[in-house]
Amino acid sequence: MDIDTFINNYREAFGQQTELPIAFWYSDRPEAPTEKVSGCFFKSMAQVRSGKTISLNAETIGCGGGKFYTGFTDMPEHVPGFVSLKEKYKKTPEMVVDFIQEIQVPKAEKAWLHFTRIDNLVSFDKAEGILFLATPDVLAGLTTWAFFDSNAFDMVSAPFGSGCCSVVTQTVLENRKQGKRTFIGFFDPSVRPYFEADLLSFTIPMSRFKEMYHTMRESCLFDTRAWDKIKDRIQNARKETTPFNHLNISFEIRPDISLREVTIEDATAIYHAIDTHRDYMRTWLPFVDNLKSAADEESFLKGVLSVPADSYEPIFGIWNKQNEICGLVGFHFSDFANHRTEIGYWLLPEYQHQGIMTACVRRLCQWAVEAKDIKRIQIRCATGNTASNGIPVRLGFRLEGTERAGELLASGEYADIHVYSILKEELMEQQIQLNEHNKQEYPPMHTTEHIVNQTMIRLFGCGRSVSAHIERKKSKLDYRLNACPTEEQIKSLEEAVNEVIARHLPVTTEFITQEEAKGRFDLERLPEDASETVRVVKVGDYDECLCIGTHVANTSEIGTFKIISHDWDEESKRWRMRFKLV
Repeated sequence: MDIDTFINNYREAFGQQTELPIAFWYSDRPEAPTEKVSGCFFKSMAQVRSGKTISLNAETIGCGGGKFYTGFTDMPEHVPGFVSLKEKYKKTPEMVVDFIQEIQVPKAEKAWLHFTRIDNLVSFDKAEGILFLATPDVLAGLTTWAFFDSNAFDMVSAPFGSGCCSVVTQTVLENRKQGKRTFIGFFDPSVRPYFEADLLSFTIPMSRFKEMYHTMRESCLFDTRAWDKIKDRIQNARKETTPFNHLNISFEIRPDISLREVTIEDATAIYHAIDTHRDYMRTWLPFVDNLKSAADEESFLKGVLSVPADSYEPIFGIWNKQNEICGLVGFHFSDFANHRTEIGYWLLPEYQHQGIMTACVRRLCQWAVEAKDIKRIQIRCATGNTASNGIPVRLGFRLEGTERAGELLASGEYADIHVYSILKEELMEQQIQLNEHNKQEYPPMHTTEHIVNQTMIRLFGCGRSVSAHIERKKSKLDYRLNACPTEEQIKSLEEAVNEVIARHLPVTTEFITQEEAKGRFDLERLPEDASETVRVVKVGDYDECLCIGTHVANTSEIGTFKIISHDWDEESKRWRMRFKLV
């Protein structure tokens, strides 16, 4: 089977602009660095659809159900109760257990699961299945094609289940028994927000695709008037679709809270959150009274998302680990010519007073100055809204003044508005440097330093390095130890560091307050005039520390760690280790 031939046939059958399908497969090595995905991993399909490859494993999949249905872990104990009592997809937890036992989810035989568009594949040989994201018209063509050479009533099946179950589990099971069934999916309401309202999944296991590959041109998809009419409608529908801006940005704020850029499909969830808290929210948010339906929210989001890309101001949903909306935070009233923007936000009452919104605003301020080169960020708060005013104050914004009668509230009264701002350089000053790294380090070396520090702690029970000199070609670290390490211990250290590097761990950052850092980090080395905000660098689940240096995005970028020399000072009990990366 030739990939280019299939792509040409597929585009001839469904139109040149039709979205290409996605292949997925397992292997023992990652294909691309992928950050941990909080919640449903199908939110990462936006990256795949744009041409990127993602590699998932037990560590990068944040959803317990996702880990289970992809075969990486056993079923979490909470799943039956959660699916039944919280999501209400089954009447009882016992029904969930019976459903799962009936499926017999296969264990993953390899460590990584990959997704990529088929035009990135070299060969179909390694694929488990092919995933099509299909509108009703495309789905009609795929279904008709699947039945072309078969009268089996279950040739196209539509079992209900999670997105990962209907796409991955069912397809893998069918492929490994050389079965012929294909699967329609994405009926699960939990996965639907990550795709357009008119899309379902259609997945073909490779055991069946190998046959269908040869029948496409024989089927009704070629040289029939009926299908030609449908193909024209598919193409015309794509031309009429307004392109929406979407940067596919998301941030994990903490294990149970994430920020994700909103899409049109989020309109219903956002409206429901506002509508169920309407009396509370209308006190300070005048727009609430004008929001009368999900269609109103959808219209608002379309307006936000359909502006020219150079004027686009992203809005982010705040989501909990059950993929429920907690609030919104985003940019508005931006003046990009002068590198200015304003941040607005709201949070449902049950999520307040937990530091969530402060952490979200902090993260977006950092993104704005780093990714969008914003010079000035402004926040406006009604003077009587104590909770809202607390956020810019905690984040080091400066109160510039008060707008008298700055906003007409739903009550009919005018509220005075406090105006806060922070400048790029003031924000950057908050990213304090906690060790001796006073210059721009070579990122692979600097990340390796973090891994070595944690490995020394685990192997020798010592502290992090007491001094460091990090360079591109070679670096050195000093440690306080009770005795000089033996050659065997040094070899074990080298092997342990390389084992961590080989795990391809994501390297991420977060910003917290000094108060939040107490008990979690040693703050004794902070300067007396240190800012309230500190930066945490995490190497997967292996190490975290306060740091301002530059790092790789994934340990797969590092290379191999090699200790090239070492010496011991008996008087000071100092062990110096020199290393390089090869």
